[in-house]
Order: sequence, then structure tokens, then C-alpha cells
Amino acid sequence: MDVKKLNESVEVLKKDLGEGLLACSIFDSKDGQSIIAFNPQPAADALFIRVTSMIKESLDGAGFPALGKYYIMDLVDNKMSVLVVMGDYQWGMLFDRTKTQLGLLLNVALPKAIDSFEEAITG
Repeated sequence: MDVKKLNESVEVLKKDLGEGLLACSIFDSKDGQSIIAFNPQPAADALFIRVTSMIKESLDGAGFPALGKYYIMDLVDNKMSVLVVMGDYQWGMLFDRTKTQLGLLLNVALPKAIDSFEEAITG
């Protein structure tokens, strides 16, 4: 894992989304330990491990296709969370929907973030 590239990935996301990005953390899926964070939320990291695991198990148990690279949660107070799942790591992001263009997030910022995350993880 290239921590410098992970840091660069977070910086690119911050630049692309500006004030719309409220927090993000790249963390280990086994223990929830944050590797890189912006406005860290360590309790959320630990809880998202459980949520991701439950989603994967539920999809499998229902005979649905497996979870792809990310999932999105619509939250109250105009907030949205995106969790990118990459091997043994996850990248949790919290956005203010009033300051984030969904098209920019889904079509530009998120694909760039996923590509840079994958490159940093796989080398």
C-alpha cells in the first residue's frame, strides 16, 4: 500500500468536491484503524465495517449479485455517505448534498477516487 498515493487521493477528492466533502477516512476493513483521514470519524469507521459485512451477507443470502465497488446512503439533514470497498480496505466519505453536485460526484470525483484508491492499494 502506498500511503503517499492515498493522501494524494484524498487531496484530489477534497479539491474536486470542495465544501461538499465533510469528512472521509480510508481504513482497514478488519480492525477499523484509519490510515488517512480528513475530519476523522473513528466510530463511523468501526461501524461501517459491520454495515459493509451485513450488506455483503444479505446480498449473498438473498441470491443477489455481490456488492460492487461502492454503496451510497442517503442520510437526513441533506447528508450522503459513500463507502468504497477495495479488498481489505474501505474509504468512507460524508457529503453535504446541498454543496455537492451528484453528477460531479458520481461521474467525475468518485471514479477518479476509486482509480487512485485502487492504484495506491495494489501498487
